[in-house]
Amino acid sequence: MRAKRYLVLCIAFVVALGLVVAGCGESTTTTATGPATSATGGETTTTAGAEAVSLKIGAAGPFTGNLSKIGLDALQSVQFAVDDFNASGAMPGVTFTVEVGDDAGDPATAATVAQKFVDDNAIVGVVGPMTSAAVLSALPILNDANLGMLTQSATNDALAEGGYTVFHRICPADAVQGPSIAKFLIGDLGVKKAFIIDDKSTYGKGLGDQVDAALQAGGVTVERQQIAAEDKDFSSVLTKVKEAAPDILFTALPAPSQAAAVAKQMKSMGFEVQIMGGDGVNDPTEFIANAGGATEGAYATSLGPLASALPTAKEFLDRYIEKYQVTSAFTAQSYEATMVLLNAIKSVGVKDGKVDRKAVNDALGQIEYTGILDFPISFTPEGNLASGGIFIIQVKGDAFTQVKGITLE
Repeated sequence: MRAKRYLVLCIAFVVALGLVVAGCGESTTTTATGPATSATGGETTTTAGAEAVSLKIGAAGPFTGNLSKIGLDALQSVQFAVDDFNASGAMPGVTFTVEVGDDAGDPATAATVAQKFVDDNAIVGVVGPMTSAAVLSALPILNDANLGMLTQSATNDALAEGGYTVFHRICPADAVQGPSIAKFLIGDLGVKKAFIIDDKSTYGKGLGDQVDAALQAGGVTVERQQIAAEDKDFSSVLTKVKEAAPDILFTALPAPSQAAAVAKQMKSMGFEVQIMGGDGVNDPTEFIANAGGATEGAYATSLGPLASALPTAKEFLDRYIEKYQVTSAFTAQSYEATMVLLNAIKSVGVKDGKVDRKAVNDALGQIEYTGILDFPISFTPEGNLASGGIFIIQVKGDAFTQVKGITLE
């Protein structure tokens, strides 16, 4: 009798050990408590009985620090998408929650957040990080665990050049944005002389380099200066801008508040230069409302069509603004990125209470999705957005208006 009980205990131990080991191999499997499910023809079906399956989406971004305005807005959009997906009943018996990972835009912290996500077996995919430096830091950790990620805003070209299979982005890379900006400045504004300011960051320098090279290739004379992310006094740099008398001042800055401060200080120094920023300044609160009129007429880029101009995004924006009152550059993009990830998970499905992380990542690489931004989202083998361009927007009054779309032929 004792031998029989010992045998039963051993079998139970082996089964339990097998479940633990299943989460540590080349193809990481996430285990959830709940009904057995299966994916059939891209649709998830749930077997009746047992308790519901609970899964997580990791949300990484700068939720504190000088980029927290856009970070917190993006986090709200991720949660909004998860709530909508849960309410839709798209995966019967399965409920998603959001696991928050605040990286404050800091690469070292981003690595810690990535490891936290990897160690949580309930997390089946990640939206973010949002900044290029944070993505660069997180990628090796996420890649080793086959934990797919989808950034809504990181544009640096190097992110797609490291051979990381888990990398995906729904925004154009700097290699698209920079030449597109130059195309607009030369072709539409007739710029002959430009001045570029960046903040030495992975994003700022990367975008500045692309704009610089494309402008010079188009025959434009370029002068350039750098500032630090913590700088608040720009008088020395702006004195050089005044002396150079350029046709355009391009600010490759990730913080819209800093770009607005540059515009305000230039105005206080008594001179004017047409300003344009990249996608980092696309924030109606930080760049427009808080600038006191100093950014009126300034141009910026949007990494997707301006959501307010899209009939397909109206219902979402109406509900979102009713709840949160304001939007930012990555409101719609964060919602869209989350829906892309959730639909990839849906296509894989939950089987015997488990989700295979590698299968989810593979599904991300193969997905074709069109949502509120009304353009087809799919990815190159490197994780770049397979199609699309950027959009030029301009400050008019208290909002941005869409000027035109730019595609590279």
